[in-house]
Amino acid sequence: MREIETLLLEIRVLDDGALRARRKDRKPLTDEDRAEARQLADSSPGITVNDALRVFPGAKVVSKT
Repeated sequence: MREIETLLLEIRVLDDGALRARRKDRKPLTDEDRAEARQLADSSPGITVNDALRVFPGAKVVSKT
């Protein structure tokens, strides 16, 4: 699962690809909010460290130095 935040939106992209978004002020999502959520989800990196660790249990994360 990936999580993305903006000033107004909290966006989650679930493991199955489903998109969940909500406004931080708890108001209903507007069409513009939905479009922004889709755009951010599509432009975010496709794999995260948590995804890699889930797929390859026991793997180690090493930083570049």
